[in-house]
Amino acid sequence: MTLSEQLKLLQDQYRTQVIDLDPWHDQPIHQQQLWLKKQLMLVYKTEYKSDERVVFTLTRGDVYDAVDSACGRLVQNFYQQLNEIDISCFFVILLTNDAQFVPDSCAWAQQNINQDKVAITVISYADEVKSSTMQKSTYSYNSPDPVKIALSALSTTEQELLTKSSTFCMYPWIHLHAYPTGQAYPCCMADMKYPVGNCRTNTLEQIWNDAPMQDIRQRMLSDRPVDACTRCYEKEASGFFSGRQSANKHHGHLIDRVKHTQDTGHLDKFRMSYWDIRFSNLCNLSCRSCGHIFSSSWYQDQAQLAGGEWREKNTVLNYAGRTETDIWEQLIPHLDYVEQIYFAGGEPLMMKEHYNILDELERRGRFDVRLIYNTNFTHTRLKDRTVFDYWKRFKKVAVGASLDAMGPRAEYIRKGTDWDIIERNRIEMMETCPNVDFYISPTLSVMNAWHLPDFHRNWVDRGFIRAQDFNVNILQDPEHLQIDIAPVKYKQRLRVKFEEHLEWLRPLDPLQRATVGFESAIKFMNATDNSHFLPKFWERTHQLDEIRRENIFEVLPELRALQ
Repeated sequence: MTLSEQLKLLQDQYRTQVIDLDPWHDQPIHQQQLWLKKQLMLVYKTEYKSDERVVFTLTRGDVYDAVDSACGRLVQNFYQQLNEIDISCFFVILLTNDAQFVPDSCAWAQQNINQDKVAITVISYADEVKSSTMQKSTYSYNSPDPVKIALSALSTTEQELLTKSSTFCMYPWIHLHAYPTGQAYPCCMADMKYPVGNCRTNTLEQIWNDAPMQDIRQRMLSDRPVDACTRCYEKEASGFFSGRQSANKHHGHLIDRVKHTQDTGHLDKFRMSYWDIRFSNLCNLSCRSCGHIFSSSWYQDQAQLAGGEWREKNTVLNYAGRTETDIWEQLIPHLDYVEQIYFAGGEPLMMKEHYNILDELERRGRFDVRLIYNTNFTHTRLKDRTVFDYWKRFKKVAVGASLDAMGPRAEYIRKGTDWDIIERNRIEMMETCPNVDFYISPTLSVMNAWHLPDFHRNWVDRGFIRAQDFNVNILQDPEHLQIDIAPVKYKQRLRVKFEEHLEWLRPLDPLQRATVGFESAIKFMNATDNSHFLPKFWERTHQLDEIRRENIFEVLPELRALQ
């Protein structure tokens, strides 16, 4: 039965008003919610007659952010707007040619979103889906294919840039990164030796089209390597899914911006659709792999390590901009364009800028903005609100907890950690906002490599995470903490332990999200012999142990094998 035939049946039975939902797919992502609200307001009545029905047609399916998404984005928006406008679901019919995923989404939304006890009527009819690209499809964590647009909708050149080029990255067209030092980079993964400007002397907009950024765009479009991007190249060589590939995957739908790039690399429109700004170095931990640049808590230790006049030349707190509020003020105009925000630190859940952003998004109803976090997960409240209260209102929140180990090991590697608080926070989060994507995002170093599989198994067995919710990040700086500094015998022992862990993990990780991390770690570890950094490792470790009155062998006895 065709759409017109199905509509005819309904029109013979009811007085109908018909709204086509398909144009939702053609709206800019930040306008989709507003467009849908306008359509619903066209048919809104304070009271409907018993024989009236509002029929919504959907022939292009929905958009799903992952293979295990319980509900598509359009359906989520649809139910939320019905509730907000107060249209009774009794009078609503959704007519779709998707016989599986859209009805499943509606069933989930009825249970988890809808405030009306009555469900909308979902009618599936047998007809070909107009655009199979909008249907639910398998999400691969290790595929560079864009997730918000079909490859078939792109030109050959655009497809090549996003999926085949070894250098192209979307970030220079959608993003600028800033450290608490003020130094600006094309992204957070960029080699710190190659800044593209400084936010303490120039605005983000001035840096956007300054010579370094223009040069990066030129190089990427001609498939030439960029000095600042070597970390991504190294990760890809070891089999890791790099930041560059992730940028193309999640922001490839904005590839049209490339067309507006001049031969010089100049890009007229300054629109930051992706944000990753480290507003300050405010942090309550002093992790072994970190330093004062990213943690205010490192100040005292850094002063003792550096000696001399370091204390007089440096302050405890550093801000990225020309003033404490400068960067936040520059970002406000971009609230109309932002699609995704990555919060890291310092510790983002302690920063007032983080809560300023969430408050403003909440005020504007921009719950469609995707929020991603890298947090030490020790601090979840500012004043009278917990971050969980915010997260449960947003449609897509991913929280990566930077936990490298558990118990005393965690408290040693990331000093200032109280492990009991970590576990209590996880329990509260599971109770308050269970649908938020939570995963462990450990930094794999020589210090935690032996213990990491045990930590992973422990949290899976206790129901805190699924096996796949473990996203291993390889430590690349400082070099004296990399896993490849280990001697050959220790590497061999690590390999055996990782492979045993992988035997348990693979059947439980259909998306290969955690599996690839451990497999790539083995490859990275054995690719290079950097054991010449061992003396520096021990020197720095013993210096910090003395300052902090700690003893590495009391907490990490397995590292005696490195001597």
